[in-house]
Amino acid sequence: MLKKLFVCIILCSTLWVCSYGQQTRAEIQQEQKSLQKELNELNETLSQVRQTRKLSLRELNLLEKKIKARQSLIESINDEMQDLNTKITNYNAEVQTNKKQLDTLTTKYAESLVFAYKNRSKYNYINFLFSSNTFNEALRRVAYLKSYRAYRETQADNIKKAQAALRANIAKLESTKSEKRIAAGQQNSQLTALQSDRNEKDSAISDLKSREGEIGKEIAVNAAKRRKLQEVLRQVIRKEIQEAERKERERQQRIAKAKEEEERRARIAEQQRVLKERQDQLARDKAAADAAAAKKANAATAANDKVANAKVENNTPPANAASAADNSTASADAPKKIREEQKPEENPQRMGRSYNVLESTEKTLTQSLDFEKDRGHLPWPVTGGFISGAYGVQSIPGTSLKEVNDGIEITATGGNITVKSVASGTVSVVISDETYAVIVRHGKYFTTYSNLKDVTVQKGDEVKAGTIVGHMATGISGVSTVFFMVTDSQGNPLNPMTWISGR
Repeated sequence: MLKKLFVCIILCSTLWVCSYGQQTRAEIQQEQKSLQKELNELNETLSQVRQTRKLSLRELNLLEKKIKARQSLIESINDEMQDLNTKITNYNAEVQTNKKQLDTLTTKYAESLVFAYKNRSKYNYINFLFSSNTFNEALRRVAYLKSYRAYRETQADNIKKAQAALRANIAKLESTKSEKRIAAGQQNSQLTALQSDRNEKDSAISDLKSREGEIGKEIAVNAAKRRKLQEVLRQVIRKEIQEAERKERERQQRIAKAKEEEERRARIAEQQRVLKERQDQLARDKAAADAAAAKKANAATAANDKVANAKVENNTPPANAASAADNSTASADAPKKIREEQKPEENPQRMGRSYNVLESTEKTLTQSLDFEKDRGHLPWPVTGGFISGAYGVQSIPGTSLKEVNDGIEITATGGNITVKSVASGTVSVVISDETYAVIVRHGKYFTTYSNLKDVTVQKGDEVKAGTIVGHMATGISGVSTVFFMVTDSQGNPLNPMTWISGR
């Protein structure tokens, strides 16, 4: 029983390992498809770029991107080969186990056949039965002979099953070895292509070195465009801050005015309350005086009555005093709209958060919080494409050429490629120069989409993540590009790669 349980555990573990390996290999193959697709796109873009020859660091960036993608593909193939080697080892072990099991079953079956052959005479069977001492013993011997025959049949079935399992594992082993040979061929092909890419990169660097002066001018032109865009962006941010400050001042003035109005109404209400108390007291005094006068009326003289009546008339309050109290409820509550303007300070999301005038309203605060919450997961501004100009300082080895990017340049192949907003916000400005640029405000953050051939939004438009803002224009390299930036409320550029999701 324990032996059978042990065998079951071993079989289950083997099946689990095999299924895990298949899942891992499926993921590896999916990764290889994705990398191969990226390589094809890079090759297509390089082909387009080389037709113009109007490039500087772009070709070098594309080649470096291509080399990295191919290295990743080679690593993926290596992972696949390791997985195949593990499978081959496991299948070899299973084949050896199957062979041993088959040898054991065959040997035992042969022994039973030899025994049966030696005792094949019917007389021996009859003698075996009739030599029983009792009838019950004879029945047990008949049952034994039947079970022995069934045992031999079971042995034959087990041998057939063991042979089938052996053939299946040998087929799996041969198939896996064939897959390994294919993977090895792909690995050698990619290694050769990688060396070709590196040679191509070295050739591009040599070409760029020979054109250092021309490329330096090109970089200077691009830098001038970027500085101009940065200056426009800073102006936009200043205007947004000034407008937000103006609205905040107006809001505070409305709050102060509402508070002053509430205090005035409170003073009036207090005055009316005091006046009413005096009126009530006067009324009580008059009632008491009238009661006393009525009591004395029977015994007093007419002259005393006149004096008493004159005294009562002199203590009567003004007729219009009671009417003042009726106005106390006319202005008891301040306008709800004005009081609600004080709610932003009560928002718990502002607790522990530095004040920023660009977050002074609920709407802009929510936009900032959503933008921050999605950091690292914001969608790409274009469908497909890849980064052809990284954030920061880019240089050509062996030269003094450097290019500083405040954002990233994304290149894509195809025509009429749409550019989309990465988050909810408001269009701050649409810039029209040689090409178009759109700046979108997301609370205290700003995103910029430049080098557009047309735009589909205008200043003041509300956008969401995925809203089309325009279409990519052709860059200096002759392919479709867009320059994407992320900026804070101080105008400081932020690395877009820490905000948008990986592809």
